[in-house]
Amino acid sequence: MVSRAIGRALAGRDVLIAYAVIVALYLARVVGVRPLQIPAYLLIVAYDVLEVALPFLTPYHRVGFPLFLYLLAIVGAGTARRLRAGDSESAGWLQPAGGVCLVVGLLSLAFGAVVGGPLVAPSDNPTPLAITAATGIALLVGGWWLVSRGAAKVPG
Repeated sequence: MVSRAIGRALAGRDVLIAYAVIVALYLARVVGVRPLQIPAYLLIVAYDVLEVALPFLTPYHRVGFPLFLYLLAIVGAGTARRLRAGDSESAGWLQPAGGVCLVVGLLSLAFGAVVGGPLVAPSDNPTPLAITAATGIALLVGGWWLVSRGAAKVPG
């Protein structure tokens, strides 16, 4: 029973859906519309921060970055699983997608807090702070909506 739960937590349907969503967010960087490129940029910056903290990862970027995205997918799926109120089998893809949006939204707000914009020095440009705050809030609201919408009763 424990091994089945661990397997579901690491490679279950929700994790695979969350991984597909997070890879789609990353691949949106090739789209010509700049607002759609922001989540991919945030994922890249988050991995760069991880590489600075763990320098042995730098030569293994081709393997480390997809694993990083996979870990974020596990966290996103786990977050959605914790927040869902409905039946886990009837959730569809909305809740794992919402969990990923919540995780990337938190990354965006954390990046904005670290960058700080005018909060760090009055001469700094406030644009990065405004962009990351707006993106983070939009992702958190959208993620929460997806998680709660997926928890609605599915007719059957």
